[in-house]
Amino acid sequence: MTKQQPQTIHLLYVPTLFCNLGCRYCYLGHQIDNNTLKQDQKNALSTLNFALDKLNSANILPFNVSLHGGEVTTLPSTVLSDLFQRIKQHYLQHYDVLSAKGFKKYAPHIKTNLYNFEKHYDVLLKNKVSISASIDLPLKLHDKYRTTKKGGSTLAHTLNNVRLLSQYPHSKKISTTLFKEHLENTQSIIDDIWTLQHEYDFDMNQFNVMFGFESDLNDEKYSFNNTMTAAVSGHQQVAFFHTLKQHFVGTELEYGFKNHWFDEFTPSYCTNATNCGERFFLLQSDGNIYSCVRGQGVPEFHYGNIFEHTIETILDNAKSNIQTVHQQHGLHEDCQQCDYLHLCHTGCAFVKSQQNRGKSYTCELQKTLYKEYPARFPKATDKPATLRQYTVTIHPDLAIKNAIEEEKSSNLNQNNITPELYRPENSLLNLISHDEILSTLYADNVFTLSINNEQTRLSSQLLKTVRSFHTLNSDDDISIHMPRSLFNVNCQDIYKNTLCIQLLRDTPVIYGDEQRTKQAHTATHQVFYHLLQSSPLLGEEYVFWSLNGLLNDLQPHFIGNILNNCFFTTQSLREYHYQKQKNNAFYHIQAINLPFQNMEFFWLPENPL
Repeated sequence: MTKQQPQTIHLLYVPTLFCNLGCRYCYLGHQIDNNTLKQDQKNALSTLNFALDKLNSANILPFNVSLHGGEVTTLPSTVLSDLFQRIKQHYLQHYDVLSAKGFKKYAPHIKTNLYNFEKHYDVLLKNKVSISASIDLPLKLHDKYRTTKKGGSTLAHTLNNVRLLSQYPHSKKISTTLFKEHLENTQSIIDDIWTLQHEYDFDMNQFNVMFGFESDLNDEKYSFNNTMTAAVSGHQQVAFFHTLKQHFVGTELEYGFKNHWFDEFTPSYCTNATNCGERFFLLQSDGNIYSCVRGQGVPEFHYGNIFEHTIETILDNAKSNIQTVHQQHGLHEDCQQCDYLHLCHTGCAFVKSQQNRGKSYTCELQKTLYKEYPARFPKATDKPATLRQYTVTIHPDLAIKNAIEEEKSSNLNQNNITPELYRPENSLLNLISHDEILSTLYADNVFTLSINNEQTRLSSQLLKTVRSFHTLNSDDDISIHMPRSLFNVNCQDIYKNTLCIQLLRDTPVIYGDEQRTKQAHTATHQVFYHLLQSSPLLGEEYVFWSLNGLLNDLQPHFIGNILNNCFFTTQSLREYHYQKQKNNAFYHIQAINLPFQNMEFFWLPENPL
């Protein structure tokens, strides 16, 4: 039997929390001052080995293993070499699966303050390590705030290493973190970008901008007396973007401005995940796992310890902790009205917790970027559906309230609405968890979609945290795979059961007694169990059905640039869903829309309508 496709995650590894600098704005507080280098050297490789092996045993595959700190380069070159070799081994060991999923990583990556760069140059070069170097712009504030722990200047030494980095033949970039004082010196930032470009021969197209934020751990370290960490307002962020646009568009750095400089505020970053706890993790050499570099040392963002807890417990804690943080700060009214919720997902949970606000601290800048590049960042095609999807996933209690409000707007007498709808035990997730058949109906491990042999597990439309869209045509080989045991669920005679395939098209229609606006139905297709064949991808315990014939037959009804929605379930599970709706009002109101596992796709027919 073929092994199920692994869940992929991004893993940051912190072999040491110690840092050789004393940057005034560091959000890690006192954690970087604890000199545990001897113990860290001893544990660095063994912890990484243990973690990768344990994740692999749980069918969890890191698609990216990056080294972060503290400061990674405070460790000896011998330890770094061992870590680099282990990471390269990981990529090669899982090359086939990672490559099939579109991940092309083969070299290690580190984040560094560059102060020890020349010390480790040879081992970095030998292992083709990708470098992300963090410095301060303008350079005069680097000299002021990015000091040694005793307050000494680091600027001259760092700039010498920038010159060395410019000659480094492998992937490299420079990043800078900006607070209010930095933006008061915007012209100096512009001048220094050109200085690095021309005088230090560094290609500043490879440059990232980040905006700092107030940190509780930093406040504690400096006794709440650190004016340097005053955050940049949304208006100031936008003004900074337009100033850089004015100075760099039309120059040799236009590509960098448009492609890299503001990457952190685009949907590709973890800060824009629906629930970052499902995919992004930071592991320390002591085994503790946190959300990310921002969440290190903060209890709400601690998921467990790799030596003490099961992978399942860590994953469950991660998803639950992040969802709880988002819920604590509510769903901001601006986000509910926004055209870009599907891109931003309300922003970084950690910064929301630090700032006690319900939306992204870079909201205005993000919307500026989206409007600047509308082809890359289009508005939601169905804003109400996007809002419902996000609300059900992250704010289920609010979803119940919204459903009730919809009923109110239909002139339902408010006095007839039971307060029981607000109770946690009646939430959709709780109803599912206490019903074995519903748990199967909504499970994310029963239907596997194969497109040209690339496998994707499908999730319920109501529960998934991320929507993905496929672009298909008649040349693609498309099939659906499921366990044989699925057809026994809620079924006395497996040979009377069928695979149910239902297709809808995003051309809204109004119908039914409810007069609701819904996607138009395209087709319903059923295949009896005895016609399904053993899965060539997943083995004898699974069956499959090719979708090629059905989709090609329907292609005259697919419209270019119009989304199609294909659902999968069994006849017996479909019947159970509708019976549950009849029997349980709490379930009905939260599962009004189809709950089955689905794929969404655009079709490129030969003769589109």
